[in-house]
Amino acid sequence: MAYDSQRTLVIQRREPSEAPVRIVPAWASPPDTRVLVMLGESSAEAPAALRLIRFRLEQKRAEGMWTFAVTSARDGEGKSVFATQLALVLSESQRATVLLAEANFHRPTVASLLGFRIPSGQGFSPQLSRKMHGSAEPWAVVALGPSLHVLAESPEEPGYPETLHSPYFTKAIGFLARGYDFVVVDSPSVLGSGEALVVEGAVDAVILVARSQRTKGADIREALKTLGGDTGKCVGVVLWDVTEGQKKSKR
Repeated sequence: MAYDSQRTLVIQRREPSEAPVRIVPAWASPPDTRVLVMLGESSAEAPAALRLIRFRLEQKRAEGMWTFAVTSARDGEGKSVFATQLALVLSESQRATVLLAEANFHRPTVASLLGFRIPSGQGFSPQLSRKMHGSAEPWAVVALGPSLHVLAESPEEPGYPETLHSPYFTKAIGFLARGYDFVVVDSPSVLGSGEALVVEGAVDAVILVARSQRTKGADIREALKTLGGDTGKCVGVVLWDVTEGQKKSKR
């Protein structure tokens, strides 16, 4: 992987016909305060927990896994916030190059969480749609720093949710993964549609997020069963948003 004078990320590719990745500068705006856990606006405890998860994923990386989907049983359980935080901690201090890809095409939130605007036409699904129609243009990703790039949906422009079900989505994840140490995919939730299973098929492993006092145990069990149970790709369940009172009650 290298940078040329035109600010293009050149990926070592197996297929010469594939285009490189173009880096697009971020148009910044105030980020959502929920992601400031990795920007010094919270107690040290939350970053410490995220760094422990990073350590586990670095072990998985040594086993040949570096593309991870983050999902939840149902919507509203914090998977997008967690996926964003995970990408931030994986790229902390430039220890690894990370791509955060948003596959939640129906309800995009990543750009708003991180506080930047997607340049016109450069959302993930619009680029997928153009690929499906024969475009040979390079993939465009937004750079939020030297080690964190984002491929997200624009909440301001119409997307193409149906592109998630095309083979081009899986091909895109596989191609992009060659240029990064980690790829974190913000996936749709598991229950209610089959979209999480599409994402599962495109990544090495899945992380299931559960929200304290919101996620039902029955939903977790059903989501794990849907993801294949013991033979599936789920490598762990993360319980987050635990209050101080809940921690004390468990001691």
